[in-house]
Amino acid sequence: MKLLNSDRLSSLLMLFIGAFLFLSGYYLGLPKKSYVNSQDVKKELAGEKKVEKRDDEETKLRQFSQNTSNSNNPYEQNKKPQSWTEGDTTLEELLILAQRESNPIKRSAAFATALGGLNQDNIGLAIKAFENLPMGFENAQEYKMLLFSWAQFDPLAAIKYCNSRASGIGAGFAAAGVIEGWATNDPVAAKNWVEDPNNAGMAKLYNFGLVKGWANRDLAGASEYVMNLEGGDEVAKLVGILTDQHNQRGGFEQASSWADSLPSPKLKEGAFVNLSRNFSRDQPEKVAEWLETHANQKYSAKAFENLGRKWSETDPQSSIDYFSNLPDGKSQEVGIKSSITNWAKKDPLAAGEWLNDRESGPKLDASLAAYANTVALKDGGAAMEWAISISDPKLQQATIKKVGQEWYRQDKESVEAWLPNSGLEETQQKSIRNPPKKSWWQSMHEK
Repeated sequence: MKLLNSDRLSSLLMLFIGAFLFLSGYYLGLPKKSYVNSQDVKKELAGEKKVEKRDDEETKLRQFSQNTSNSNNPYEQNKKPQSWTEGDTTLEELLILAQRESNPIKRSAAFATALGGLNQDNIGLAIKAFENLPMGFENAQEYKMLLFSWAQFDPLAAIKYCNSRASGIGAGFAAAGVIEGWATNDPVAAKNWVEDPNNAGMAKLYNFGLVKGWANRDLAGASEYVMNLEGGDEVAKLVGILTDQHNQRGGFEQASSWADSLPSPKLKEGAFVNLSRNFSRDQPEKVAEWLETHANQKYSAKAFENLGRKWSETDPQSSIDYFSNLPDGKSQEVGIKSSITNWAKKDPLAAGEWLNDRESGPKLDASLAAYANTVALKDGGAAMEWAISISDPKLQQATIKKVGQEWYRQDKESVEAWLPNSGLEETQQKSIRNPPKKSWWQSMHEK
């Protein structure tokens, strides 16, 4: 019996050794391709581990979202937001996870989840997480959420933080974001801070945040504040913020009705510019009908220009027809000029024929210049004939110079042959021969 057991053990041992040698030989004899395949398997396994890690991160975000969804809203007065408890994923960890997210939708959701429960107890963790996130345009949305949330419980500390992370106009824009959040919660306190003489240097910039936040909470109060401001273009832009609020609440009808009721031309201009910019491309007929009763008013000039430019992006013929039927005056002139530019890009032949059918003279000069400058991007020689037909001497010379420089970039030899008999002064010829180099932005804009 002992002998049998010994033989069996010996057999098993030999079998094991044989198997080991076989597998070793098999592995050593593997072709390179098989080895690569084995490396691929390892990579796949590593990838699975990364996926597991990613899933774990997303799980943490979901768990945190569930925890904070039932917590007190920091924007609700009389309620104090809950702090993170021991054992939870910390706010710093959550914000770092959010920074790693490349999907913009998930990234925004992650930051919103994390910062939705920001409070005095955990603001330090948030600041630490933002240390390696540059305060600039590329991260503007993330900082806007941080500063807006922070402003709900300690706006002065948030403003101080802005001044420590940026300087000059950059710090001013960041602080305006704080003031927007502050005004959403306590507009009177925010207003008093903006009006403090110590903050006068950036007060005009701060007003944008103040009015935007205030209008979200109390549109009537924000409107009264803006109406009593003294200033120029910046006040008109503040009126644009109020116009946006009326549009959000009652659409174009409410916003345009409110714009009509504004007491001064300067305020009207701000509202009219805002509405024409926002609606002229998608609802041009509605804007056109509304603006028609305001033709040739100084406050409506930019609005008519916006209408012509944006309407002609989709339907230049309808835009031109509308402006052709307006009463003679500034509104018709700026509308045709802004329309002809886009029409010349789409169909220069049709636009040129339309101009030929119009009576030449000062009223048409601006449109001729716009057409010549547009056509010059493709055919400088043809555009020069249009530039020469302009009746106003100053506008004619400016257009000839611009068209000539564009032509020179395209066909230097033809321009050199044309210049001696052009009748242009030597200084004008010299400027045409030296066209400035275009920036990439100019080149993109011209397409």
